[in-house]
Amino acid sequence: FTPQGFERLKAMHLDEPKKADPYEILGVKRTDSDADIKQAYRQLIRENHPDKLMADGMPQEFIDLANDKMAAINAAYDQVKKERKL
Repeated sequence: FTPQGFERLKAMHLDEPKKADPYEILGVKRTDSDADIKQAYRQLIRENHPDKLMADGMPQEFIDLANDKMAAINAAYDQVKKERKL
């Protein structure tokens, strides 16, 4: 893991949802452009989508984890969009 990847995983799984930094979850900086943040969000969605894991034949535990990750990613992106008025 990279340090940034570790912080993103930590924010998604260990921090309380209200306290988690949405930028850490998305793996971006607050100073990144709106386009860069959207690109990072879309990449995370592609990597973590439960349907992709189902198609790859992953066990149900992985799919359940992917659902939790997707919820955290979507909540983080919604929070960033609201903050930036996108």
